[in-house]
Amino acid sequence: MNTVSIHDAKSNLSKYIEAAKKGERIYIGGFGKPEVVLAKIPTDESNLIGKNNFSIAIGKIKEKPDSFSSPTEDQISDLLYGK
Repeated sequence: MNTVSIHDAKSNLSKYIEAAKKGERIYIGGFGKPEVVLAKIPTDESNLIGKNNFSIAIGKIKEKPDSFSSPTEDQISDLLYGK
């Protein structure tokens, strides 16, 4: 598809989103020059967007060490207020 103007993209956004979902790449820009592209996100990436995906840490997180001590309220306050 040719480059569409920002105004056209705003006016016809749902049409261009449907085209992108079908695999088409929609180039948006000014004066016929593409500046950004509207495209479908690959399935393997779409599962990661907007989620806190910590699955890579499974099995890697250990119990806290015996030498670990919880911070005091003063220490937390110092960290929050930059002391």
